[in-house]
Amino acid sequence: MGKYGNGKGARTTWGGKIRNRILPGLMACAMAAGIFGAGLSLGGVPVAGAADRWQFADSLGVGNPFDGVDFISANEGWVSGASGVIIHTTDGGKTWVPLNTGTTHWIHSVDFVDQKHGWAAGNNGLILATDDGGKSWSTQETGIPFDLYSVTFSDRQNGWASGFAGTLLHTTDGGAHWAKVSTDTAQWIMRVTFLKGDPSHGWAVGQEGLVLSTTDGGNTWKKQNNSVRKDLYGVSFIDQNRGWVVGTHGIIEYTSNGGQSWVIQNGPGRGPLTWSVAGMERESNDLHTVVFLNDKVGYVTGVLGIFMKTVDGGNHWTLIKSGTHLDLYGMTFPDPSHGWVVGVGGMILHS
Repeated sequence: MGKYGNGKGARTTWGGKIRNRILPGLMACAMAAGIFGAGLSLGGVPVAGAADRWQFADSLGVGNPFDGVDFISANEGWVSGASGVIIHTTDGGKTWVPLNTGTTHWIHSVDFVDQKHGWAAGNNGLILATDDGGKSWSTQETGIPFDLYSVTFSDRQNGWASGFAGTLLHTTDGGAHWAKVSTDTAQWIMRVTFLKGDPSHGWAVGQEGLVLSTTDGGNTWKKQNNSVRKDLYGVSFIDQNRGWVVGTHGIIEYTSNGGQSWVIQNGPGRGPLTWSVAGMERESNDLHTVVFLNDKVGYVTGVLGIFMKTVDGGNHWTLIKSGTHLDLYGMTFPDPSHGWVVGVGGMILHS
């Protein structure tokens, strides 16, 4: 599991979000090359300097949309996406090996606790497990038909998965048995996360501003107050009190009390980004993933190559030149110096 968290949630949200964006994403890519000549306006968001330069990593011809990513070190990681794809690198992305997952279901999320033991979650209630680094995968029985968008494990035994219609699953035996947890909601749960080293405190976010929290290891979940009814895709907490969520229409929210109350921060949530993309109508500034490395430094990704950084806890955001107009989804940092972002069209970026 990436030390500083993964942006591993569902991205086929509400009307097949990624599926509907594959063609527009390719058009946007062509636009970036100058074919369409359309412009991209970023609403006055400052642009970061050379210190935040990110590079493309060649996915070696795998052009599937990616939305799951996890790195356990600067060199070794896994990326997942459409058509049952999982690819693996042990040399920092110089080469990638496609793995045989035995499925064609979309795999939205992947999580490893060490070099050998990992899990992946996807459509139709799919959860896969491996104990050999991904060379072989076995299907774990979940007992549900719903799509799963996020999976996370705190160790080799204890894990969580979330998805459609308020689905939240928990295992205490490495996935040999999964049990459905009561959430008292039918809203889609896009992302579930627990504090590293503190499995008592966790949060889950989703549809229409949904924020759930637990302080007892997930035995009970409480719906938090959140007056902003935007669909939330990403969540990142650095301790029991301080955390951020991101979602549709550029929303970025911050809490200093574990989620009991939220404030909208500076950035796209208050000064909406504006776009001109060959006349296409889109969710013009949706943000998909947020990862904070500490109380000051954080990153968010979003549609059409949105990639931003803050160095003051989210009060101000600067735009990182991602070099793409393709939608960006999953993100992880195994350490503060090495980050990975994945997206549509087999896109992989790294720092």
